[in-house]
Amino acid sequence: MQNETFKIRRAFLIPLWIVIILLFALFILTIFKAQRWEMFGAGAIFVILLLIGIEAASRKITVSEEKLSLKKFFRTKEFSWAQINHLGVVELGKKVYFLLSPSRGFHFFSNMIQDHAALVSLLTQKIDEERVEQEVRDYLKRPVERLSVIVMSYVAALIIVAIIILKLTPG
Repeated sequence: MQNETFKIRRAFLIPLWIVIILLFALFILTIFKAQRWEMFGAGAIFVILLLIGIEAASRKITVSEEKLSLKKFFRTKEFSWAQINHLGVVELGKKVYFLLSPSRGFHFFSNMIQDHAALVSLLTQKIDEERVEQEVRDYLKRPVERLSVIVMSYVAALIIVAIIILKLTPG
């Protein structure tokens, strides 16, 4: 088996980066046509979302024959399959979080990972059966896709476009 890498869904990353670019445009616009508090507010929101975008774009989970590798915000954690003590799932409507407990600490990922059902299936094959909750196996029978965040990102982009248009219109 070769390494399989899973990243955040492109369907989420694309509108997220559109929002970030539009916020940058709004920030530049507020430098010339706004009060100081608007400039600081737009700049702060832009910087926070830029950091979130960089983290989301760089996050990845790699499954290989001998280990699991999690890359989050410029750091990588690697675990052998024997080090993983537990794999669980928490479902909150369409939001699904998978809890991975190695010998030290815990890590989680959501159903915003591209092809997350295949990832969870690989994990259940690699981790000893008694360390995987039954709810995880039940989830694999009916995986849930989370589309609301993607839709909300496009709505946010439209709202920012409307704000930019209002800033550019005289009056």
